[in-house]
Amino acid sequence: MASLRWLLERPEFGLRMVVGDATDEPLTWAHAIDALDPTQWLAGGELVLTTGLRLPRSLREQRAYVERLAAAGIAGLGFGVGVRYDEIPPSIVDECARHGLPLLEVPVGTAFIAVTQAVARRLSEEQVEELQRVLSYQRDITRAAVRGGLRGAANLLARELTVEVVVLDEYGAVMAASTRRAALLDRVQEEYRRLVAAARPGTVAVDIDEGTLEMQMIQGRSGVCGWLAVVQRTPPTHTDRLLLNQAAGLMTLQLDWPAELIAAYHALGGTLLALLLDARANTSGLERHLHHFGFDPRDGVVLALATSDRRRARVEDVVAAHLEATKRPHVVARVDAGVAVLLLRRDADALVDQLVEELGSAGVPGVTWGVSGELDQFAIASGLGPAELAADAARRAGRPVGRFAELALGPVLADENVRARVWSMAAPAIEALERDAGPRDGDLLGSLEAFLHHNGSWEAASKALGVHRHTLKARMARVEEITGLPLDVAETRALLLLALMSEPFR
Repeated sequence: MASLRWLLERPEFGLRMVVGDATDEPLTWAHAIDALDPTQWLAGGELVLTTGLRLPRSLREQRAYVERLAAAGIAGLGFGVGVRYDEIPPSIVDECARHGLPLLEVPVGTAFIAVTQAVARRLSEEQVEELQRVLSYQRDITRAAVRGGLRGAANLLARELTVEVVVLDEYGAVMAASTRRAALLDRVQEEYRRLVAAARPGTVAVDIDEGTLEMQMIQGRSGVCGWLAVVQRTPPTHTDRLLLNQAAGLMTLQLDWPAELIAAYHALGGTLLALLLDARANTSGLERHLHHFGFDPRDGVVLALATSDRRRARVEDVVAAHLEATKRPHVVARVDAGVAVLLLRRDADALVDQLVEELGSAGVPGVTWGVSGELDQFAIASGLGPAELAADAARRAGRPVGRFAELALGPVLADENVRARVWSMAAPAIEALERDAGPRDGDLLGSLEAFLHHNGSWEAASKALGVHRHTLKARMARVEEITGLPLDVAETRALLLLALMSEPFR
């Protein structure tokens, strides 16, 4: 590399360091010029060579000369002695020391043109070397990606640039990493969440203890398909930046799926959620596959249920399309009660509100949402009942969204022991209604539930059921006859209501 150290180590020039240290900072050029103010021809990083032919005798102007060069960001000043000055003027030496500007003495026998040509040749050689490095790297990283996928490409990039590399998918899940340090992986995902929340596109760099963490968005054909995170201890060179961009391009090809594969991926997610919601199926261990859809096993989740009397396929399409655009972890499945969506707990409130607006904009009316409380990923099926109860409560209240945690009895019924006790007390009555109700009795359980939820109001309950109040009264009389329980007793109504609200958990 062309640097002050490289020049000083060349004996043919006989250069001597007067001020500062010989560093390996790259030189951009060696410029021989005796103008009093050469700064208009400087771009920074040059070695300026002068014999001081036009240097004023005034100490103030000599100091001003050095001050201008230091402000221009040159790499160093080479002062040729034996022409006008037998030695470098003390004011030049002192001012270079004051500004921290490296100062070299150039002996009378060394031609400035020789120094300039040597630097030019070295810079040209470096360009050829960098080109060869880029071509070799391009071949190697392509081979690494073919053989080792994202992990192979990440490891090669880390070795080539002496950095740490982490590749995330669009949901922030780690797809490949050159490090196993949990603290660094957590920091990368923390920064990912901050960027997504702030909707910041492109490349963002933040200072961390290890250096600089740079997060580069990987843009696919239909949107963001991942992130490339690189921890650098020193600023990247122009060539390093080129190598990073080549790596990002290869990773884009691996992360950006064709439309058919994306559709199959989401269909698989729907199948997984449907299985996890089937309380009758043995789904032990299936929850670990949620990792492939952006869910970290440590994350709390909720189940949101979109209930609608019609157009469920359209509801599913709108919901899935919007969630795909948000790039937040989710799986969607159609179930008997409506369209179920599994979301991260921290995302749920904002995303459900967005989905309400999106369905309205898409011309899909009459959708009511119910949102469960926080769930463990191994017990997702337990969220379906609470989500249904929350949706029912929202529908009765004329609201678009109901949340189980906001129901007055929600926290009570969240306790499995309480539900078991309630059910053991009310089960004989509920089972009798299911067993003994005749075809001419109508829907006794549904009518009882409406009656209880409407606080025993004949008008409100009959309206909700779409029957005459006399019909509802006849049904409640039949309920009392079958169960032997008086519905005009508050404790009886409370017990039956709790039992019916516990039923979806079973």
